[in-house]
Amino acid sequence: MIKKINKYLSYRNNRLTLEGVPLVNVKKKFPTPVYVYSISEIEDNYKIIKDSFKNIKPLICYAVKANHNKKIIEILAKKGAGTDVVSVGELKKSIANGVSPNKIVFSGVGKTDYEIRYALSKNIKQLNVESEEELNEIALIAKSLKKTVNICLRVNPDIDARTHYKISTGKSEDKFGIPNQRIKEVFKKYSNHKFVNIIGLSVHIGSQIQSLAPFKKAFNKIKKQVKELRNLGFKIDVLDLGGGIGIRYKQEDKIIKIEDYCKLIEDLFIDMKLEIIIEPGRFIVGSSGLILSTIIRVKKGERKLFLIIDAGMNNLIRPAMYNANHEIIPVIKKNTKRFKYDFVGPICETSDVFSKNIPMQELKKEDGLVICSTGAYGSCMSSDYNLRGLAKEIFVKKNKIFEN
Repeated sequence: MIKKINKYLSYRNNRLTLEGVPLVNVKKKFPTPVYVYSISEIEDNYKIIKDSFKNIKPLICYAVKANHNKKIIEILAKKGAGTDVVSVGELKKSIANGVSPNKIVFSGVGKTDYEIRYALSKNIKQLNVESEEELNEIALIAKSLKKTVNICLRVNPDIDARTHYKISTGKSEDKFGIPNQRIKEVFKKYSNHKFVNIIGLSVHIGSQIQSLAPFKKAFNKIKKQVKELRNLGFKIDVLDLGGGIGIRYKQEDKIIKIEDYCKLIEDLFIDMKLEIIIEPGRFIVGSSGLILSTIIRVKKGERKLFLIIDAGMNNLIRPAMYNANHEIIPVIKKNTKRFKYDFVGPICETSDVFSKNIPMQELKKEDGLVICSTGAYGSCMSSDYNLRGLAKEIFVKKNKIFEN
């Protein structure tokens, strides 16, 4: 059931459609590869996470790094979302596309002096500080501007998120956050600072997490820390719990029930009088997108068939970088003999491979294929490597196509 991946993706008369739009028609209208996004899927995913909270109303800050397309930011801003940004570019794009500055959280380990000054000039909600050194620099800048800045200290809780090692962010050897044992000292140092207002804590342990257990461990640890800080007389008003909820890339993938994730947060923090912030990115946009590609040719190897497509690792780096495995399906379904294919791109790199030994109907030159679940970390991580150019991004909703 491909609807496990995107509920608006289905075959009608053996033709693959997204929100009722036949992708064979998209292929005729736009050169491939092309990114195609379902607006309804984005809106539904945002609504699901919002409605799954029954007793608290967290500030949902979309993690722009997942996909910085201006239309996506615009769609979510109209729904009331804030954003989590990690660069001045993402900050500027958020404001330009309707996000209120008081709903913007600025994270990231490498904020430059210019970025800090710009964030302060826009009066954003808060800076999530990743190190004592960064906070010292922010304090000097705030003093020079005579502006008070709201700060959440990002805690490194030293917790393994049980995800791919390249997207783990909460272990002691990861570059993110302030060591757990240093947090109290930082609060003490800045407790009476004229321009630095530490309002709370932030935590983010990784991405594409498929079990509730690491979240439970991290959230319990941060809850204990909030209590200890309050007992010492420090005021904690805000708790930013980050993001990291995994999505289904293959139909058989096991994922967290979003209701269970939201219930965990409510059960732990409902009585603590905290403003809760969450930062979903992949969860909102990941399933919404696909890459529509065309087969260049079928190559017969010594022991296998290589299916060479016009989408490459420059369009979707995840398989090469993270060994990710996306569902791949034909645009037109046929009842033919099945073969095992290696799905590979045109880039001059051995790592430009999407999937190996995948059984599928017989496919030929010019046939269309779809790589599913590419709404997050697809277009935003793309490049023009090999000078193949950047792919176009389009949107569909209720049988209509919208160019970006």
